[in-house]
Amino acid sequence: MSEAIELYKQDGSGAGVFFCSECRAVHADQQKAASCHGERFCGCGEKIDRRYYSKCSECDRKEHKEKQEAKELERFAAAKKIPASEYKGGMIYGHDDKYYEEIEDCLDQYIEGQEPEYVWACKDVGVKWATTESLYENMLENMWEDAEVNDLNGIDELEAAVEAFNKANESISVWEPDYSTAILTK
Repeated sequence: MSEAIELYKQDGSGAGVFFCSECRAVHADQQKAASCHGERFCGCGEKIDRRYYSKCSECDRKEHKEKQEAKELERFAAAKKIPASEYKGGMIYGHDDKYYEEIEDCLDQYIEGQEPEYVWACKDVGVKWATTESLYENMLENMWEDAEVNDLNGIDELEAAVEAFNKANESISVWEPDYSTAILTK
């Protein structure tokens, strides 16, 4: 086990911050610094095998899963619920983190009788538009120190081309889950 050594302020008073005597990693409290290189155990009794973690891998996964489930329940409680027959959207989002064109395609992925009670509607957010600003920023970054957009040639042509490019890509659908609408499958 390593020793926790406190750091001090210039006036000689303790800073309340400690470092590990073996690797010199700084920690916010004395216990973490002292156990930095020693064997550490989770509240469940398992050894903590990852540095800078306060739980074992299994407890960390369990906590993450519980948080995700709570978040999902919160989303579902707040969502508008509609029967599958009323959904007229283009895509749906399943609990397997995949997109489907049809609700039936999603439900076919489950063993009969284990289908989810709902899936999420989707919304079309389209392709993120290209901007000349990001192009200018990239170009100017690689030029001289005080280079400006006015130092470039063909600005009007570039802006027209980017506008035409964005218009040409307006019809492309990009889907993301719409957590405001739950489609009931049962």
